[in-house]
Amino acid sequence: MLLFAFLFGFTAYGQKKGDDFSFVFLTDIHLRPDSVAANAFSKAVRKVREIDPDFVLSGGDQVFDVMRGNQAKGDSLFRFYVEQSKRFGKPVYNTVGNHELFGIYKESPEDSNHPDYKTGMYERYLGATYYTFRHKGWHFFVLNVLDVENQAYIGNVDDRQMSWLKEELSRVPADAPVVLVVHIPLVTAYGDIYPAAGGGSGKPLVRNRDALLEAFKNHRLKLVLQGHLHWFEDLNIEGKTHFITGGAVAGRPSWKGERHGPRGFLRFDIKNGEATYEFIAYEG
Repeated sequence: MLLFAFLFGFTAYGQKKGDDFSFVFLTDIHLRPDSVAANAFSKAVRKVREIDPDFVLSGGDQVFDVMRGNQAKGDSLFRFYVEQSKRFGKPVYNTVGNHELFGIYKESPEDSNHPDYKTGMYERYLGATYYTFRHKGWHFFVLNVLDVENQAYIGNVDDRQMSWLKEELSRVPADAPVVLVVHIPLVTAYGDIYPAAGGGSGKPLVRNRDALLEAFKNHRLKLVLQGHLHWFEDLNIEGKTHFITGGAVAGRPSWKGERHGPRGFLRFDIKNGEATYEFIAYEG
């Protein structure tokens, strides 16, 4: 097992002795019922069960994929993930990813009039696409940063969700530690390391990223957990917020090779007012 350990300390609001906890962040699982994906996922499940965290956070792209429609196939993929994720034996908090947007591509036999279109199928199997929960004094926000435009996905937080977020944050004490979970990264150096042909656009991957982060300006946003890019990075911005892109359970490209590092996930431990995390490569 390959492991990298990191430590960053701070005092946690409302955290008392005995309130220590751990969780794992897995992203881009890309699960499908074939021997390669299923066997690799089983390895990740076994490693998570060894860790025995309080809960599991999944950063999106749980299944691969439903963007091209086909209801029977989509149903089978989501049913497979729902059943397989029970093997963690812990609460699982999911995030919607682009590969879970049903029937958005032009070649889909289903169109925007279908009840499962876009997030309909995800919601039917996995619940709300954005929500919040609290665990031992920590506030977690899981958001949907995806939308559809011209039969393709884009990074964007819609107005309804933004209003909901501001209302929820108004109830969170200013000194309480906050964790934000999204699929498409809000802050990343990926485009600098792997610039697109002809140079990157320089624009955020989520169009209204700045407005989204502005909503947290009066809160202790300690962690932003991200996925989508299938690589691992930790950007400590102004010594206040760690923007961590969590690699991929599926690797890159999906279930093949290790171009941007080994396949794995992150384990977080909150103990005595300090947060530590480890990148765990579950193979080998």
